[in-house]
Amino acid sequence: MEASNTTPRSLYPPAPPGITINLSREQLTTFGIFLFLGLLPWIPILGWTDIFDSSNNFGRGNLAFVFAYGAAAVGFNLLVGYSGTLGLAVAGLFALGAYGTAVLSAPSDAREALSGYDWPFFLALPVVCIAAAIIGVLVGFPAARLKGFFLAIATLALGELIVTIIRLDDDVWSGLKTNGGTGKQVPQFLIPGLDRILSVYMLSLGALVLMMVAYMVLTNRRLGRTLKAVRDIDIATGPLGISSTYYKLVAFGLSAFAAALAGAMWAQNSSFANPQTFRTRLLVFLLVVLIVGGLGRKWGPLIGAVFFVFLRQKLQDTQKLLFLILGIALILSVLVLPNGIAVLPKQIRDSRWVKDLQRRLESLLDFSP
Repeated sequence: MEASNTTPRSLYPPAPPGITINLSREQLTTFGIFLFLGLLPWIPILGWTDIFDSSNNFGRGNLAFVFAYGAAAVGFNLLVGYSGTLGLAVAGLFALGAYGTAVLSAPSDAREALSGYDWPFFLALPVVCIAAAIIGVLVGFPAARLKGFFLAIATLALGELIVTIIRLDDDVWSGLKTNGGTGKQVPQFLIPGLDRILSVYMLSLGALVLMMVAYMVLTNRRLGRTLKAVRDIDIATGPLGISSTYYKLVAFGLSAFAAALAGAMWAQNSSFANPQTFRTRLLVFLLVVLIVGGLGRKWGPLIGAVFFVFLRQKLQDTQKLLFLILGIALILSVLVLPNGIAVLPKQIRDSRWVKDLQRRLESLLDFSP
């Protein structure tokens, strides 16, 4: 019997020649949203709201704050929403990003409030963010063995320690150059061809895009699935050969990187950094951004940042009322919308009343002549 010379057919069709890029609907939607935000300063369609009116510097500055808080909340979301680790050092790491880039990029021959080490901004920025990530991992190693209240207190103490070090005078720590508790003037980085506010806008948007892309890539792969497993069934990960400590450390490092990056963008927008800004109040603000927007949801941090910046600007003259409304919003989110504003459209679409209305409309269309 002659052997057959036919080659076995592949189960899959051959790939077409050239490079093919297959984008899902979710990826195309994300790309479209960020493209719209990038063109927004030249498409002033938000003129109906003075706070986010992109045709003037006030609205662009507020949108830059939204992007900065959103970038910090994306990393915070990865730590809290995905790994279930209540790390509360985000405010201190935010301060590290703001002060670190300000000190490293400031001119060395300037007056005390502005003096630094004269590094290029785009060299100082990654150095500070990587240093924050290393600090997050080093602190996360012992903290990852803690749970609940003890973990929250340990990481909160780290954040307060960073702010306390920033407040040290130069005669206590020579070379720190943070100007103590008085505050630090932040040197401005300008993108060629753009003014200060537009430069801040684009830098902050770039930080948000970077963190959102990293978030989408990581959570749709093994890391995201494993972090969910660590969060939901931590006790079962050991017998499965999964090191929950390792993945928590990864979440700590990424969250710290995002917080420092967002702090640097916030400092560029504010032009001045004061240690009092980074106390526990900032942590509460970021928790509001995360929980009200949607814990564990992709667009939750951005939606929560819009909500927070809008309220802060509307109530900037009445701080007590601002804290009252934020507290009420936090309570209502936990009780009424535990998954945040981000899932509100889906809940409305899946509600019994909407489905009943849809069935009635379909029946009317079926019987229409």
